[in-house]
Amino acid sequence: MTNYIVSKHTQIRTGYNKIHTLDCKRGPKPENRVDLHDCICPVAALNKAQKYFKNVSGCKYCCKEISKCKIKIVGAR
Repeated sequence: MTNYIVSKHTQIRTGYNKIHTLDCKRGPKPENRVDLHDCICPVAALNKAQKYFKNVSGCKYCCKEISKCKIKIVGAR
């Protein structure tokens, strides 16, 4: 299993919070991230990140499988 994190900072251009592996060189500093802990795959990390942020997406360098996935949670009906 791999340890994943999600940035606390929303990207201004896209409006998404990015998911990274813990060892990604492009990941946020410790004070600017939420630890998603061990996940069996990037998709599981994406599901966990949705508990913290409405709009999440994967880093195109360390989470290629979900880098094109853009999950946006809209308000309840």
